Amino acid sequence: MQNDNLLTPQQIEDYHRAGFIFQPGVLEAGDVELLKSEAERELAQDTPRRTVEADTGLPYRVHGSHMHSELFARFVRHPQVLGIARQLLNDDVYVHQFKINKKRAFQGEIWRWHQDFMFWHNEDQMPEPRALTVAVFLDEVTEFNGPLIVVPGGHSDGLIPTAAKNDGWESTLTNKLKYSLESSERMQVLVDQHGLVAPKGPRGSLLWFHCSIPHGSAQNMSPIDRSLLLLSYNAVSNALPAPSPRPEWLVGREFSPLKPLEGTLIAPVS
Repeated sequence: MQNDNLLTPQQIEDYHRAGFIFQPGVLEAGDVELLKSEAERELAQDTPRRTVEADTGLPYRVHGSHMHSELFARFVRHPQVLGIARQLLNDDVYVHQFKINKKRAFQGEIWRWHQDFMFWHNEDQMPEPRALTVAVFLDEVTEFNGPLIVVPGGHSDGLIPTAAKNDGWESTLTNKLKYSLESSERMQVLVDQHGLVAPKGPRGSLLWFHCSIPHGSAQNMSPIDRSLLLLSYNAVSNALPAPSPRPEWLVGREFSPLKPLEGTLIAPVS
């Protein structure tokens, strides 16, 4: 397991300017295979933490797996992943949210334009946008299987005003988002100014993105699955002032700083 492959000052500067940074193929193949198998096992569990597609009834998302899987509990402390999160947030961090997202071949649904901080601020009372997400590619991501699309630099203007749907927290779990940016004129302006980017790459790639960057993804029309781990860290100094009304498997309540993992993903140092 690598523990010294952290970001350079230039990469950190690039992240703060663009709101994202992409690292293709940096995780070890054996670790990715372990994570992929564990993700499939989690998706197969019948649990309230799991969300199914409205049209097919097939599971496509599971939250909070790091609270139920020893492998994922260890992965959130992976020295390279945790180290980069600390670099980018310039602070100790904890897990605000952990989810598995699978876009199935030929049928994976779209995810509408949104900003994560809109949900975390309005639903969870997160004080400031000092959080980020790393998307771990468990499958190869191509232009055909629903890559994540971001607006580079779109985080710099903060939250984009949008009307919330009058729904409960359950609506924050599905692709019919409670806070969608599709009707926002500001989105058109941002795309005209900055364009769009859809990072693509092999299994084991890491896509880091700011909690305020507008992003979404298209339907998977290809014969290739697209599975991601989406691990969201928050700065410890930016912890929620009180427990969120949303469930603990959706919003973390443990604000203690994470410590780097010792040993491998499957076994501690003997």
